[in-house]
Amino acid sequence: MAYFENYNDGIEFKNLCITEQDINGFEFNHCDFSACNFSGSTFNKCRFENSTFMACNLSLIKPKDCSFIDVDFRNCKAIGVDWAEASMSPRINFYACTLNSSSFFGLNLSKIIMTDCSAMEVDFTEAILAKGVFALTNFSGSRFAKTNFTQADMRQATNYAINPDYNILKQTHFSVPEVISLLSGLDIILDS
Repeated sequence: MAYFENYNDGIEFKNLCITEQDINGFEFNHCDFSACNFSGSTFNKCRFENSTFMACNLSLIKPKDCSFIDVDFRNCKAIGVDWAEASMSPRINFYACTLNSSSFFGLNLSKIIMTDCSAMEVDFTEAILAKGVFALTNFSGSRFAKTNFTQADMRQATNYAINPDYNILKQTHFSVPEVISLLSGLDIILDS
């Protein structure tokens, strides 16, 4: 592919439009992607390390057997992405991103930062979110089952429906009033 070398180090990519393409076997180290559109593309066996995506469109990408190590996504749109196809690192962060209708099924995302994001209708089943930070993230309609929230920070997160019977909530931080939603899975009557 003319846009990339097999190994890319310290390069800034701006305004690329590579949609519905196969991107195979490239390595990116200390690279910045700014205002790029990769929607619908398949990243196959690519490696991203110490890199940043800023204001990029990654919707419907397929990250097949990709590695994301110390990667930040800022102001990106990544709708409908099955991140479980990738080999994720414990350090991947999303800031002010739209992640709706995506899946993190079964991934170890310990210490993830996902702040000020829209994570609506996202599948976090069996994900490890221990010590993650989720401030100001909207989880409306997202699925949490056998999800590990040990020492996670859910303060200021909104619209989550987490059943304490089916998830691990040890020393998890919550804030009022959203913490009341934890009671919805219980057969109780709550009066004000």
